Amino acid sequence: MKTIQILQWLENFKGMNDKQLQKFAKQQQLDFSLEEIKELRKILSNASISWGIYGIPKKVQEEVEQLIGTKRYKKLLKTIGL
Repeated sequence: MKTIQILQWLENFKGMNDKQLQKFAKQQQLDFSLEEIKELRKILSNASISWGIYGIPKKVQEEVEQLIGTKRYKKLLKTIGL
C-alpha cells in the first residue's frame, strides 16, 4: 500500500499544475504556498518509480524537510504512507 501512495503523490506532482496541486495538498490537510510547490517540483524532478519501491533518497528527504519544515514534513510522510 505504501508504494501505491508514494506513486500517487509523485504522479500528482507531475500531472497537476501548481494551483491544482496546492488544492490537492490542502485536501490532505497539507498547506503549501505556490512558491513551496515550485521548489518541491525542483526537488522532486528526478522522481522515479524506484522511489515507490526502494524509498525516497535521503538527500531528497532532507531537502524537502528543509524547505517545508519538520512539522509539515512529518505530516507529509504520514500522508504518503512513510
